[in-house]
Amino acid sequence: MDELLRSLICAGGISGYEGDVAHIMRTSLAKVCDNVETDRFGNVIAKKGSGKKKIMICAHMDEVGFVVKHISKDGFIYFVKIGGIDDRVLPAQRVVIKSSRGDCLGVIGSKPPHLQKEEERKLPPKYEDMYIDIGCKSREEALEKVAIADPIIFDPVCTALGDSLFLGKAVDDRVGCYALVRIMENLAVDATVYA
Repeated sequence: MDELLRSLICAGGISGYEGDVAHIMRTSLAKVCDNVETDRFGNVIAKKGSGKKKIMICAHMDEVGFVVKHISKDGFIYFVKIGGIDDRVLPAQRVVIKSSRGDCLGVIGSKPPHLQKEEERKLPPKYEDMYIDIGCKSREEALEKVAIADPIIFDPVCTALGDSLFLGKAVDDRVGCYALVRIMENLAVDATVYA
């Protein structure tokens, strides 16, 4: 797999926390464009060429994920969703909390079936009832690793499925970013192109 594509897929970048992806985009675009800037909203804007015609090519860097909302007395992390995520896919998902103290691996848990009432087992789980287990036994221990409002991404596994398919988080978003860089590398038109 192309290393740029792999690094883009693995980088954390939920909405509002796209800094890691933005850094990769700035670095990659600076090698092939005339000018690269970041605006105050965090958008990376590159310019290449000159000409009367002006063309814009765009891709988005953000991905769906979560933010730490609350830490229980038992050290479990409760979270809010950022973006449209189906609650049914969440139980047992590995996640990474992007803490200022370093990445913290966790797994999303919920009330186990054998402890649920019969009515509960008939309904799909709700994310409000789920938590992230990071292996801590108390709130104090968890606060040594993570903080309220830390962004949380799905585990950044990135691998090939056969010769031309890829498995990973945020693939749709990051393939767009990857294509944008590759287009700007190979671009030769009589126009000013903004990426």
